[in-house]
Amino acid sequence: MEASAINDVGLKYGEFVAEENVLIQRVEVCRKIIEVILKYLSEQADAIHILTAEDIVTSIHTMHQDLEIELLHVRLEKSLLENKISILQADGNI
Repeated sequence: MEASAINDVGLKYGEFVAEENVLIQRVEVCRKIIEVILKYLSEQADAIHILTAEDIVTSIHTMHQDLEIELLHVRLEKSLLENKISILQADGNI
């Protein structure tokens, strides 16, 4: 494998690492916001429209699930690249 192909694998891996970090942050934000809303509901349930609050929590939860799936796919791609890098290292190409 030529040097540019090896560099491409390394660059792509770095991009997946960066994307994974962003997705982890986004997942955590969703989780924290859901916690805040649930705490607010426990304190203010009789003063707000519950169905609206339920819709909001459900929307954020759906977003959270979508981000988790995207994170799973990024981690899958990253694992495949880790395997490719291991093979290149074993062959002495890196």
